[in-house]
Amino acid sequence: MAEKKKTENKNKNVKKTTEIAKKTSSKKQDAKKDVNNKNIKTKQIKKEDIKKEKVEDTKVPTLKEKKKESKIKKWFNSLTLEQIVICGFIITALLLIILICVATKNTKTKNGDDIVVSVKGKTITANELYTELKKQNGQNVAINLIDDYILNKEYKTTNDMKQSATNTIENYKNTYGDNYNAFLEYNGIKNEKELKEILIKNSKLTLVTENYIKENLTSKEMKEYYENNIHGDISAKHILISFGYEDDDTDEVKEQAEKEAKAKAEEIIEKIKKGEDFSSLAKEYSDDEGSKENGGDLGYFNTGDMVEEFENAAYKLEVNEYTTTPVKTTYGYHIIMKTGQKEKPSYDKAKDTIIEKLVEQTKTNDSNISVKAMIALREKYNIKIKDKTVKSDYNSYIKESTKTTTTSSDE
Repeated sequence: MAEKKKTENKNKNVKKTTEIAKKTSSKKQDAKKDVNNKNIKTKQIKKEDIKKEKVEDTKVPTLKEKKKESKIKKWFNSLTLEQIVICGFIITALLLIILICVATKNTKTKNGDDIVVSVKGKTITANELYTELKKQNGQNVAINLIDDYILNKEYKTTNDMKQSATNTIENYKNTYGDNYNAFLEYNGIKNEKELKEILIKNSKLTLVTENYIKENLTSKEMKEYYENNIHGDISAKHILISFGYEDDDTDEVKEQAEKEAKAKAEEIIEKIKKGEDFSSLAKEYSDDEGSKENGGDLGYFNTGDMVEEFENAAYKLEVNEYTTTPVKTTYGYHIIMKTGQKEKPSYDKAKDTIIEKLVEQTKTNDSNISVKAMIALREKYNIKIKDKTVKSDYNSYIKESTKTTTTSSDE
């Protein structure tokens, strides 16, 4: 009975094979007709290639291969979902390991150092590059990174800081015009975004400096300033005789114009001495368009509101007294009359003004004050430099920077 079934199966297989052969022959004849009908130039194909293709096309899997394929399918179908997921992870991990090995094959030395650049016979590793950069500029780069962190920790970026930076950038654009990008490049600034970041950082540095000065002011300093520099408001009027020359005029022209302006101011002083009205003379002769129509009246002011030469001369006068010698400033020659004097404010009322004045005075007189302020702030954050080279450079930098460099107020 079993032999009969085997015979029937063999007959069926032969029948199927015959039908497949007929279909294959029919398809080949159709393909041949299509090629003949089309006028297309193609490459000549070697007989060996045709034979190879025919062998591959007609290759039928053996019984052994079918059994092997069947076993793989049975094994795969027998896997649970959990086992399939685990297998997937294992395969993915193996692929990643292979990729990493391939990717790093030519980027590391035998010692495991990363290769940054190589030429024939020479490689530069990340460690070598770090060592060289550290020697050249390591301290600056490290400290800048620390400062950025500390400043952002101490002070939030406010809308006022952003607006101030935007306004400054607009001023630069108006000043440099078409050369604005060249201005950025000259200063080593990549783009406008970086410039804005620098300006915001500068605003924070200003706050650090001012707070540092305030924290280090003594009562003795403040009281001395009060006694010598705080005065009551005064009022005055003046007559200005401007020099009347242009900036690009020769020194000879400027010198002659100053002589003429001084001579004119001296003539007006003589008129005042003879009893002529100060206000009337101001309306007639003064070159200060902002005050001449009011008879030269400037209203009340205090120290710091006027240029120093004008201010000093005005405070020395008694009420209703005028300068008998022309007072020279960058604007020209002035004739000043003091018209009012208010009482000196108390120390407590003047305290904010004293602090403000001393902060500005210290910033002007000590060019290293901002550096000192940042050194103190880093110490507050307990800065510790581990690298010997960077630490040595930083200590030298501190020693040099903490020297007080005083700038004369006359300069």
